[in-house]
Amino acid sequence: MTAPYELSDSPREVDALRDRVRQTRWAPDWPVDDWQAGTSASELRRLAAYWVDGFDWAASARSIRALPWASATIDGTPLSYLRFDAERPGGLPIVLTNGWPSSALELVDLARRLIATPPDDSTPAASTVIIPALPGFPFSPQRPTLREHTHELWHRLMTDELGFARYAAHGGDLGAGITSRLAEAHPEAVAGVHLLAVASPQEFDEDTITEEERAYLDDVASWSASEGAYQHQQQTRPLTLAPALADSPVGLLSWILEKHRAWSDCGGDVSRRFSDDYLLTLASLYWFTNSISTSFRPYYEYASGRTPRVTRVEVPTAVAIFPADLTHPPRSWAERTYNVVRYTVMPRGGHFAPHEETELLAGDIDAFLRSLP
Repeated sequence: MTAPYELSDSPREVDALRDRVRQTRWAPDWPVDDWQAGTSASELRRLAAYWVDGFDWAASARSIRALPWASATIDGTPLSYLRFDAERPGGLPIVLTNGWPSSALELVDLARRLIATPPDDSTPAASTVIIPALPGFPFSPQRPTLREHTHELWHRLMTDELGFARYAAHGGDLGAGITSRLAEAHPEAVAGVHLLAVASPQEFDEDTITEEERAYLDDVASWSASEGAYQHQQQTRPLTLAPALADSPVGLLSWILEKHRAWSDCGGDVSRRFSDDYLLTLASLYWFTNSISTSFRPYYEYASGRTPRVTRVEVPTAVAIFPADLTHPPRSWAERTYNVVRYTVMPRGGHFAPHEETELLAGDIDAFLRSLP
């Protein structure tokens, strides 16, 4: 197995991180309630104190290294990926792609569930699960140019490197866009896609919009106005923000923490869904790999027109909607762009569904894979 890219846990670097956290120059308190104007200062200080005096990064790093890593170089781009093989062959291989602000680790429990032999002793729905680390995210370095498209790297990995002539794909958030472009570009190889978000149609007749679709579009506009500032910044001026988050571990933690609270089904208490160790492992990954700024690149590349838009996905498509996720497109809206054969509204869960609701998501993917010819 190949160790993850630049995963450091040397005592010198860990001590340097702790010193930086200790020396944080904290912003003055505001006369607002916790979380009202952004990340809670009290919660952030509590986590920062644990980062210094309780969190065991070395133990987390050992666990990460013990995962089934491999690596490949495709068109000059180095990739790290995880490979999980089912004990019984017969299912489809599937490639899973995470979103932001996350990492390949978010999908590990989902992969293990998908390759497990069902209680009825039948063949697992997935024979092999591949989780590539997104370029510029933890575990894979930044791509050398702006010309390569991630979905093409995924296709080359699955076919040329791993030898799968036919496979399925799943993704949420940024991963849903990559998965959609993969299916549109290579319908001869992609048997079906399972998505947690959908691309909007490039064109549509306003006269055909249903009341449900209009309500959805109004909700998207409302969300963008109240919650979308991060996206606008990362799309338009990412390199203005990058130095602050690359230099301050507490600033980095604050940026990540607020999204995990706001976008999860936690009822305002982030600890209901994410342990302190989970959050600090993620923040440490971004810190030690210095990848928070490069994780912004998909936003910038999309907004600047470097990423192709999804027009029509004809392969069988399943859509799973989690109630606390960012948006909740109705089936008719998804059908404007995709060949939707399965549409599931989940009873709970949010943007980080692979971690929040592993069993619900795995069950839906499992059922979808078994339905594919």
